[in-house]
Amino acid sequence: MQNFGKIKNAFNTLLSESISSKNDESKKLFKKYLETIKENKILKTQFLIINNIENKCESDKEKATQFVNGNINLFTAFNNKDIMEANNILSKFIPLSNQDLINNDLPYEHKDLHENIAKLIFTKRTPKNIDVIIETTDNIVKYVLNNKPKEVNEIIDLPSSMISTMMIDKYNNKYSSLDESDRKILKVIINSTDIEKREVYMSTIRECIDLIDGKLKDSDLDAKDKLLRVKDKLLNDKLEINEEFTKNISKLVELKNNLNNN
Repeated sequence: MQNFGKIKNAFNTLLSESISSKNDESKKLFKKYLETIKENKILKTQFLIINNIENKCESDKEKATQFVNGNINLFTAFNNKDIMEANNILSKFIPLSNQDLINNDLPYEHKDLHENIAKLIFTKRTPKNIDVIIETTDNIVKYVLNNKPKEVNEIIDLPSSMISTMMIDKYNNKYSSLDESDRKILKVIINSTDIEKREVYMSTIRECIDLIDGKLKDSDLDAKDKLLRVKDKLLNDKLEINEEFTKNISKLVELKNNLNNN
């Protein structure tokens, strides 16, 4: 099995199915998959490089080309035989009942991208193959140029008016059960100046970032990737006191609670 991206997608599919069906065996299998990646330099390199390219957004073609070539060149440290052997270790973990995920030509989100990356890795750099290398590189560069930043939705997105009503009801009916941080936030939503709103908003962001930093120490690769993307979004948050404020502060409160409880 040459295509690590296809293997990665297969395990992501198994994880999704395990969550919806509460299948503990699939969860254990996914954990074994992540542990194997961390312990194997070739697999770890592939995992990180494919994630790099999947998530890269760049409008400058020259920079996008340099980015793709820079990532692919990291594979020159390994020979093709060792890469295939490492990939086969992972593919053998997939149960027989799910082998169609890697053996059949099934469509999935990043199928074309993964096939182009695999082709670029395993195509020998010879004069005969120059056209193939250029065309394949160009296909990956086009993906990067057309890729859009992914919105990180870690919480349920409810209408602003509904959130306001829910939180005010919570304030009125369950005030005594809330911690000091939540009481302060709810008071801000109900009645406060723009300065007070800004202070509470930034304070809640700092709390979320501190919670994420604490979780990063013991998280696996996949969880770390997700947490770092959330942290990056928080660090780049452009606070505006407008009609979206109630919705945004409510999202932060729910994110903070999720981080505390998981």
